[in-house]
Amino acid sequence: MNPMVDMAFLLVSFFMMTTTFKADLPAEISIPFSKAQLKLPDKNICTITIDAEGRVFIGLDNKFDRKQMLQYVAQQNAINLSSDQAELFSLLSSSGVPLEEISHFLTLEGDERKAYYQSGIPISKENNQLRNWLIGSRLSNPNLRFAINGDGDASVAIVKRVFDILQDINITRFNLVTDTEIDASES
Repeated sequence: MNPMVDMAFLLVSFFMMTTTFKADLPAEISIPFSKAQLKLPDKNICTITIDAEGRVFIGLDNKFDRKQMLQYVAQQNAINLSSDQAELFSLLSSSGVPLEEISHFLTLEGDERKAYYQSGIPISKENNQLRNWLIGSRLSNPNLRFAINGDGDASVAIVKRVFDILQDINITRFNLVTDTEIDASES
């Protein structure tokens, strides 16, 4: 009996240490289907998320890259953030807060911050903040790969605008996140 109990605890420990939890996303996304089989890398990935409302979010997979990206964007836009705010931002999986609200957003407590309505990063021609975030992400990690995680009901015009912003700063290779489509013959 002892060896079986030991084995059970080893298995529980193994699964607890190797499991990666799904990060809290500020918006629910209904991912469209495709037949693509290519998997996204686990490291060095910048995800641009577009929800059904047309809000745009950006997320990096690395805490230190997120902190450097924020420092670049804050410096470019003359935003003064404390080191505690920068550290807090580095713990967020993604953000969709306009620069005008970022300082206030980072002063909120945990539950208030989760409940805060993130209106999305502006992408209009007059106020293109996504461009700064993307440049900051690229400067924080030159090896980043980019992925667009768009809701199936997202506006085509908004997705095209994100494509245009990426191409404007010479990011011409990116992945589109999709779910695997199940063929009727397989089910």
